[in-house]
Amino acid sequence: MMAKIMLENYDRKELIFMFANTGRELPQTLDFVNECDIRWGLNMIWVEYCPENKFKVVSYETAAREGEPFEALIRKRRYLPNRVARFCTSDLKVNPMRRCLKSIGIKTYHSAIGIRYDEQNRYRRLKQAKQDVFTYLFPLVEFKTTQDDVIKFWENQPFDLGINSVHSNCDFCMMKGLPKKVAQAKIMPERVQWWIDMEQLIGSRFRADYSMKDVLVLAQQRELFQDKSEPEISCFCGD
Repeated sequence: MMAKIMLENYDRKELIFMFANTGRELPQTLDFVNECDIRWGLNMIWVEYCPENKFKVVSYETAAREGEPFEALIRKRRYLPNRVARFCTSDLKVNPMRRCLKSIGIKTYHSAIGIRYDEQNRYRRLKQAKQDVFTYLFPLVEFKTTQDDVIKFWENQPFDLGINSVHSNCDFCMMKGLPKKVAQAKIMPERVQWWIDMEQLIGSRFRADYSMKDVLVLAQQRELFQDKSEPEISCFCGD
């Protein structure tokens, strides 16, 4: 929706649409980005992290779908991102996009963030954040777009993301709470294995309090898992 708002209210010649793929988004997310690109003429630039050149331009067809960029970063860093050291956001998303823009001569720019008008706490926190080569732009706040507006917009579209919003971003992001991870692992247990493999590769955990193998075990014994006490923290990569 934010892309449509920007197309209708900003100078099209000043807009560049980018998608930074980590390889751990669900296939439906990639399908959705591609559908938006085709239907709305976004001329989307797809980028990924790569250790040799720091970024590479890919496409919907060639984009990684098995976590390859994320794994390459973990192997290079030799440790796992966690709730404190969230280098996955900067190294897999922010920096590849910034380097791609720099490669085509753009050194300073505005970065549009999809925070809504009814998310004032997140808006104020990001607005006050330190920025360097870019400044944040908040189109949904500027045009007073709320969650209800977003829902109504997509109800009137011939396509949608097609997955629960809690399954968006990286599938088992460490910022998601344990109950949500377990519920998601019940639906898609095969996608947990990559996270287990990365923990075994490094000999560490994405979360200090439990392993991804624990998540899979709990999902397989769903009736035994009733812990709802862990507070939910948004896995939105802009936070």
